[in-house]
Amino acid sequence: MLNSTTPQRDLRAPVPERPTLRVASSSEHHAAIAGHLTVRDLWLARMLAEHRTLTSTQIVALAFPSRRAANLRLQRLYQWRVVDRFQPYIGKGRAPMFYVLDITGAHALAHEDGIDPAELKFRPDRSIGIAYAHRLAHLHGVNSFFTPLIAHARAHAQLAVTAWWSEARCGRHFGDIVRPDAYGRWREGDREIEWFLEWDTGSYQLARFTAKLPGYAKLATTTRIITPLLACFATARREAHARRWLAEHVRGLPRPGDLPIATTNAEHLHSGATAAEAIWLPLGHTDAGRARLINLRRCWPQVPPTAASEATPEPADVPTPPRLTPPAPMPPWTDHDLTWRETG
Repeated sequence: MLNSTTPQRDLRAPVPERPTLRVASSSEHHAAIAGHLTVRDLWLARMLAEHRTLTSTQIVALAFPSRRAANLRLQRLYQWRVVDRFQPYIGKGRAPMFYVLDITGAHALAHEDGIDPAELKFRPDRSIGIAYAHRLAHLHGVNSFFTPLIAHARAHAQLAVTAWWSEARCGRHFGDIVRPDAYGRWREGDREIEWFLEWDTGSYQLARFTAKLPGYAKLATTTRIITPLLACFATARREAHARRWLAEHVRGLPRPGDLPIATTNAEHLHSGATAAEAIWLPLGHTDAGRARLINLRRCWPQVPPTAASEATPEPADVPTPPRLTPPAPMPPWTDHDLTWRETG
C-alpha cells in the first residue's frame, strides 16, 4: 500500500531478470518470443552478427524514428537476450551503450537461415568480449563511417548504400592478398561507386598503412578489377602527412593507375558531414578541391563501371563452416514510424 511513509526504493520499477543461457537457448523461450520479433528486430540482429557491435546512437540512425522508440525496443530485445550491451569507460563524459548479438538472436537467425544453432557454435562470451578488445575504437570508427551514410540514404529515395562488408567478410574473400577494413558501394540515381575503406585511428605508424598498398595493387592485377581505396585519417594534419607518404609509395608501384586513392579526415565527419559529401581529396587531383563521393570516378577514368551485383560467391572447393547470411545494408522496410512491413 502506498502512503506518505513509503520509501523511495519501493517506488522504483522492478528490473526484469534476463533468462539464463539455458533458458534463452530453449525451444520454449523461442516459441514465446517468436510472435513478437519484427522484421526490424531480425535485421538489427543480423547487422550485429555482421558488424559485431553498434551503439545506441548508430541504431537510432539506422532503424528508428526517435531515440525513445529505440530505447524502448532495445530494452525489450535485451530482456529477451536477442541482444546484449555494455558501456565502455571513456574517461570523460559517458559513452553510449554498445549493443552486440546475444544467444537468442543468434539462434533465431540460424533458424531463419536453415542452420542448426549447434553448428553455428555461437558463444555469447565471445560476442560481449569486444568490450575489452583493443580494436573497439577502430571498429566503432568504421561503423560510424557507414551508419550516417545509410541514415542519409533512408531520407532520400534516389540514394542507397548497396553494399557494406565487414572486415571479416572482406578477409574471407580477399584475405590471402589484402584485408581492407570494409568494402562499400554507394548509389545516387543511376550512378554508383564502390570502394575499399581504410580507417585510421591515429594510434599506429603510417608505415603500417602504406605496407598494405602492394596488396591492393596485387588484388587489382589478380581480379582485373580496379577498386578505389578510400582512406579516412584521424585529423587534417595527419591526412596531409599521410598524403605525402601515399604519393611516394604509389609512384613506386608497377601500375600506379591500378590503385586510385582518395583521402579525408574524421574532422569532416565529426562536423556533421556524411561520406557522400564533398570531403574527398583524390591523390594527384587536388586542383578542384574536395569532391563528393559519387563524383570521384570523374578523376579516375580507368575505373570501370560498377557491376550490378554485390554478391561474391565463396570458393566452391573450399569447405566452410555454417555462416549466417549477411544483412542487406539498407533497412528492409519503407515506413519511418513503428509500423514495419517487408519490402520486395
